Amino acid sequence: MSAAKSPHAPLRDDEIDALADLVDLIDERTDVPVSLEGMDGFLTALVCSPRAIPPEEYFPVLLDRADGLATVFEDAVDETRFLALFERRRNEIARALSAPIENLADPKALSPLVMDWNGLLAELPPADARRLKEAGIPPYAQLWAAGFLLAVEHWEDDWTLPPESKDEAFVDEVLDPFYVLAAPLDELTPEERAVRREDHLALALWGAYELREFWLDRGQGLRA
Repeated sequence: MSAAKSPHAPLRDDEIDALADLVDLIDERTDVPVSLEGMDGFLTALVCSPRAIPPEEYFPVLLDRADGLATVFEDAVDETRFLALFERRRNEIARALSAPIENLADPKALSPLVMDWNGLLAELPPADARRLKEAGIPPYAQLWAAGFLLAVEHWEDDWTLPPESKDEAFVDEVLDPFYVLAAPLDELTPEERAVRREDHLALALWGAYELREFWLDRGQGLRA
């Protein structure tokens, strides 16, 4: 399957599957776990970033490799396809975060590529589901939030506000749902565990919209 020519075309379901397969190839050839869900969170943070971060900066961080994507793929066709799909997903996220919406059910709203592990387990034969559970599955949206925070924390200097800024508390509050989602379950407070993870994710998604607008209002950030 080849990626569509337009860099602004949203990914179809079969293209998301193809991107997931390519991410699996990357995961096999890198020293750190790489997932489609985590990469999607990372991409979302790049779109919300206080400045434009180029590929030569973000691929080494995402893959934890000094040469970034340079030597990951053995097949140049796979690399070209991955880059095309990656860019289209980045553009798709940027369009979603720049769209005026009133609720997250809006078709124009950002729909994160979060794995529904419970749904997958329900579809698998019992023996396969049991093996997957024993191998360990991450809590809902944990990988997505961790991918987002990977970018925030690596470029911490960009995200740090001046000492006299009154907005630091605002940014910390907006980022809090990401930290809740990314944290191990046994580190959450009873109050945090009492809230559905889907609701924590909704707060994080609204936070992505707020962060993008916040940096734009300060004369920073990225316009779609």
